[in-house]
Amino acid sequence: MDYSDHVAIQGHLAKYCILVDTAEPAAIAELFWDDARLEFGGEYEGKDAILACFEAWAKDMREPIEGLRHLLHIPHIEIDGETATSKSYADADGHAKRSGKPIRNRAMYVDVLEKREGAWKFRDRRIVWMRGLDGAAPPAGH
Repeated sequence: MDYSDHVAIQGHLAKYCILVDTAEPAAIAELFWDDARLEFGGEYEGKDAILACFEAWAKDMREPIEGLRHLLHIPHIEIDGETATSKSYADADGHAKRSGKPIRNRAMYVDVLEKREGAWKFRDRRIVWMRGLDGAAPPAGH
């Protein structure tokens, strides 16, 4: 295993969280291969569908939240040649703009990444929502 691949994948996972927090759908979609699949409150096949998913999410779910931040826990990454699997926990928090109510979400990211032309990107990402520590149910539609 090339340690630089491990570091590159960790950076890729972190970049996803930052781009979600800053609501940049086009940049998020660039983290996926053209033939990728995303499971996030529905199933999306291909980068165009993934872009549409994150554009809708940014408008409907991200816009009403201020101070969104994802805390990505240390991922478990296994690399086999040009394919890698990763599982990581993420906590996300912020505040509802209207009410000021705290928002705390938890999830597990289950990923398959592929290295093509020297770059690692998502081939498959599944976001598994978990009940929040405050007893809150996972976000609607997820």
